[in-house]
Amino acid sequence: MKRTGKPIPERPPGFTYSASGLLRGTPILHCEKVPLPRIAERFRTPVYVYSSRVLRERVRTFARAFRGIPHTICYSVKANSNIHILRLLRELGCGFDVVSGGELSRVLKADRDALDSVVFSGVGKRDYEMDLALQAKILLFNIESESEMHVLADRALRQKRTAQVAFRVNPDVPAKTHPYISTGRHEHKFGVPIAEARRLYREAAAMKRLRVAGVSVHIGSQITDVEPFALAMERVAELVSELRADGHDIRYVDAGGGLGIDYQSDDSHSFADRVADYAAAIITPLRKLKVHLLLEPGRAIVGPAGLLLTRVLYIKKNGDKCFAIVDAAMSDLIRPALYNAYHEIVPVQLDERAHPEVMDVAGPVCETGDFFARDRRIPSVREGDLLAIMDTGAYGMALASNYNTRPRPAEVLVDGRSLSLIRRRESMDDLLRQEM
Repeated sequence: MKRTGKPIPERPPGFTYSASGLLRGTPILHCEKVPLPRIAERFRTPVYVYSSRVLRERVRTFARAFRGIPHTICYSVKANSNIHILRLLRELGCGFDVVSGGELSRVLKADRDALDSVVFSGVGKRDYEMDLALQAKILLFNIESESEMHVLADRALRQKRTAQVAFRVNPDVPAKTHPYISTGRHEHKFGVPIAEARRLYREAAAMKRLRVAGVSVHIGSQITDVEPFALAMERVAELVSELRADGHDIRYVDAGGGLGIDYQSDDSHSFADRVADYAAAIITPLRKLKVHLLLEPGRAIVGPAGLLLTRVLYIKKNGDKCFAIVDAAMSDLIRPALYNAYHEIVPVQLDERAHPEVMDVAGPVCETGDFFARDRRIPSVREGDLLAIMDTGAYGMALASNYNTRPRPAEVLVDGRSLSLIRRRESMDDLLRQEM
């Protein structure tokens, strides 16, 4: 729906404006068929709201794009680890990429039958986490250092289990993204240098309880240019050929994740084309190798499926500066403070007569960095209005904290006209219970 001036951003099919339902005749932002004011009234704000339909459509888009090669979509649990979302993704055929024993425990809770489609990544795996994964008989360990290889071999021997392994190789490929989420260069802590890979695979193959099975790579997150993916996969394909020549049975290539989303505009119409380009970049170097491809998308699936619903507490002015103080805070959504990340912010109820105003949208936490937008041109809002902070399904609730002793928000999953509380709002008792 458009209004005077700039169109109000929407994320079809999950989030659209409709004049039906509450306040008939006034355009109200809905999640699928549910008006957001109804969610705010029932569960209070701030609250995370997720669209089942967006999750389904995004997973199916990946499946269609990669249908030309044997593959498994191993959803990156760190993006959003709510058990109900994991169950929904499992129903769609997803496996999982985990980076901690805690995330593996969530997968166990969501669906034990998913364990044979789990890959365990992460640069600092601890021995008890390895034990848990060995007992669960996961598909693959992505080893990130020579020392980790020795520890895993020892834990597998103690557990009398065999660990299928891949080394996460560092292809030294620059990714055009924020430096905090770039992982594929030699100066980063992740992976092993690709030049040392053949020696490490030779040593791993000689260890009694390790079974060499694949090669893994991940160059970063929120990457919107497919060229770095293609370059990284070309180097991986060369390594796979060399390792097979050395006698290793390389059956899996884990291409990692990292495909970015467009936070500043509606990318729903171009998403299928973007995934198709990404698939071509990944598949082309691997086509003749007859490997099973593992993919680790997280943000690209769940990011646009969620929003953070918040209410304006106060409008205040400091000279020429205007602020909308909302009840959500950096403790609920830290990405703007941490990365200076952009999230579209839209009013839940459209007022066709309102004129846009330049303002900061800030939270109540006692930090200057507690903001969601600075000098943003936003349709005029009043105290008590609801705002939707878009594209917060990934790394929103997953990074939430209790800073300033603030309870973390509730999470709600919408499916058509139905809605489910999938995480209740924390209480003060929850926060204080652990302190002895």
